[in-house]
Amino acid sequence: MSIQFFLTYLSIVTIATITPGPSMLMAINHGVNHGLRKTFVSGLGNMIGNILMAIVSIIGLGALLIASGVIFNIIKWCGVAYLIYLGIMTFFASTSSKEEISEKPYKEKSTYRLFSEGFIIAIGNPKGILFFTALFPQFISTDSASISGFSFLIIPLAIVAITCYMLYAAVGTRISKLFAFATFRKTYNRIVGSIFIGTGIALAFSRK
Repeated sequence: MSIQFFLTYLSIVTIATITPGPSMLMAINHGVNHGLRKTFVSGLGNMIGNILMAIVSIIGLGALLIASGVIFNIIKWCGVAYLIYLGIMTFFASTSSKEEISEKPYKEKSTYRLFSEGFIIAIGNPKGILFFTALFPQFISTDSASISGFSFLIIPLAIVAITCYMLYAAVGTRISKLFAFATFRKTYNRIVGSIFIGTGIALAFSRK
């Protein structure tokens, strides 16, 4: 792959990744509630989920999943259900005052829970399969396809995914101090919860 082709690929992946969506919204939410160190765990889960979907697309299974309406819809509806679940949980989350928060802090999630949430958000959106299945053939030559060639696609994707995720998480940590105000926390929970639910509904009515 030439430098020009690689830079083009990197630009497309970066733009697609940094565009606000369910994963980036979760990064902000985790940044707000758990800080950068713990959010990195969910970022790793999200990155691995993206890598898995990319590998599936590279080896040709992506096209099969798209062609199979049943499997594609299973992935789609699992993603819909999970997004709506996250939305409801966020919408009705606690809105305690600062004093109450200090006595009863936000319930911290386990490392496994954080990792799995990041991973499920990544693989629960079938549009990722569509994106990678459409993207990779443009940058893979079947005559020279190799593990090293695939690495030039996968490694930058992994770096971009975790970097963008943590940038959004950093935004979350910046606004976390505002959560001393119960009104702000309540408004935030309602907005973020509604976006998760709305995204899930939008995904439910989306077509291939």
